[in-house]
Amino acid sequence: MRVDAIGIMKNRRNYYRILKVQPDAPVEIIRASYRTMMRELKIHPDLGGSASEASILNEAYETLSDPRRRAAYDEKIRAHRFQRADSSPPKPDPGSTEAACCPFCRKPLAIPKSAEVKICPVCGSPLPSFRQPDLDRERRRTIARMKKNDPIAYSCEWPETPKKGTMIDLSPKGMRFLCRENLGSGTVLKITAPLLKACAVVTNQKQVDEKGEKNYSIGISFISVIFEETKGAFLSVSA
Repeated sequence: MRVDAIGIMKNRRNYYRILKVQPDAPVEIIRASYRTMMRELKIHPDLGGSASEASILNEAYETLSDPRRRAAYDEKIRAHRFQRADSSPPKPDPGSTEAACCPFCRKPLAIPKSAEVKICPVCGSPLPSFRQPDLDRERRRTIARMKKNDPIAYSCEWPETPKKGTMIDLSPKGMRFLCRENLGSGTVLKITAPLLKACAVVTNQKQVDEKGEKNYSIGISFISVIFEETKGAFLSVSA
């Protein structure tokens, strides 16, 4: 049995662990992780995986991708934890790290709890696993006044040489940029620009003509983003 299969069977009662995502992960990350495990890790029976492993993975995805089923499942988990807490003595602190999985390079990580900004040490992407306060009004106004033609670099896989694009517009929740290739919806990207670093998912795209050349306007939603402040510090936000 493969390592991934062992993980699925061991964690079959915890859908978040099965899909290797955090409990606050957006549905785009859940979908991306599901597709990665089914295709790239070959859990799907047509690619050599077993029907039982794929069945558990499907069950986890169908539950967490449906808002109502996910809410009911989360409530069930909370009730189970409270029941265990009432019947079990307090346990010592398990350690100084927290488990995470990078949504871009998909590497499992152990991140220090004391770290103020959570960055994947493998690919350098901001991590979405730890919720941060949303941007205040002052920073929202600053972002709204940012240049709309900043150069960006994006990557679709890791490792990969970053490709070039040009920002069109930006908001605290996402952005739109021009590039030479049509990126499919659901594609997870690593974005680097002069004023931000982000991990994002493609939400929409359309072909446009720019100076006689075929380009694509790509809309993305931030999974996690670090905005550079005027003093050189960074703010981490999970969308």
